[in-house]
Amino acid sequence: MFAPELASGAVQRLLPEWTLPTIDLWAVYPSGRLASAKARAFADFVGIILAE
Repeated sequence: MFAPELASGAVQRLLPEWTLPTIDLWAVYPSGRLASAKARAFADFVGIILAE
């Protein structure tokens, strides 16, 4: 999320040895024609952000 800012020095890690525990995150919504386009777009967006 902040890779460019960290690389440029605009932001700095305060506790580099500390990390958050990993968790599973699920998005549950109907499949096919019943799926909301907004729900699908949000799930795709969150997936991209969290993959970084």
